[in-house]
Amino acid sequence: MKTFSLSVLLLVLACSALRAQTHPHLNCRTHEVNEHMYHLHPESRTEAESFNEYSRNFAKTHTHTAARGEADPTYIIPVVFHIYGTSFSGATVDDALITTALQKVNEDFTGLNDDYGTVSSLFAPIKSTMDIEFRLAQIDPSGNPTTGIIYHPAANGFGNGGGDDAAIQADAWDNYKYANVYIQSDLYNDGSTTNSGVAWYPNTWMSDNNLARVVYNGRYLHGNTDKEFASILSHEFGHYLNLIHTFEGGCTYPNDEVTDTPPEDQSVDGECAGATNCEGNPINSENYMGYNGASGCYKMFTAGQITRMEAAMNHPSRVTLWQQSNLVATGVFTPTGPYLSAT
Repeated sequence: MKTFSLSVLLLVLACSALRAQTHPHLNCRTHEVNEHMYHLHPESRTEAESFNEYSRNFAKTHTHTAARGEADPTYIIPVVFHIYGTSFSGATVDDALITTALQKVNEDFTGLNDDYGTVSSLFAPIKSTMDIEFRLAQIDPSGNPTTGIIYHPAANGFGNGGGDDAAIQADAWDNYKYANVYIQSDLYNDGSTTNSGVAWYPNTWMSDNNLARVVYNGRYLHGNTDKEFASILSHEFGHYLNLIHTFEGGCTYPNDEVTDTPPEDQSVDGECAGATNCEGNPINSENYMGYNGASGCYKMFTAGQITRMEAAMNHPSRVTLWQQSNLVATGVFTPTGPYLSAT
């Protein structure tokens, strides 16, 4: 009997370990790293508060053009991926993986993800899409052809809000011309390789100093993990375009600065249905900017979130990215170009 009990216990532990590996927890420190940056650079907090006011006014005066039956402006963002090392907790990252990962981000933003049509009836009326395409740069800062995917020796810690600035700047491409994504394993150089990603909101000081970035764990790219958890990369791009976690601010105004996302009094990780908020109403568990969806139900942005991201496209640190002159300079000015240059 003891042998049987021990065997059962070992089986349970093994299954638990497997589940933990298969369904890791989302731990995004975007709020913390931005607060740290605001502490070091108070003028950045002032800028953020001012731009939040701009975004609120933008939302009041902006009618989402899809509701008028017109075409939204098409935003194209040149992207460069910096890959550090060759192994990410046993997973590998190559050009094909990056190409697919970026394609999945585009699908999430434009509503082409395969489960967009299954959004809960409670939130289907407010789901929306953005006419945006993130494209791998085809011309580097020196004017040479590129794949937009650059490989570097292994390095860690670029998710921290300081201490590695010189290394980040050494590899960065002009932040006003390219969105820089850094793929590492140990994002905070603390010995943990299970943190998924982190990003910084639009900020002039960071772009002036070539420190604006998304930092992401290579083991959680599409193809190295299940497709739902891989959509955390879309979550991080949402931060890059000024979206806040749906649970930030709890039930106190202005919450996440978006009026159509239900208030959340806490982050809920691993629950795709049944969770309610402080008002007793269901939370939008399928929202890319919460934690719930990472467990299997990431499906949507709300119309309010799309409007906030459209406002972010006018921020001084983002507005230059999608101008036609920059798209030509970075080689991505084609109506429907490939995510990766032909080889």
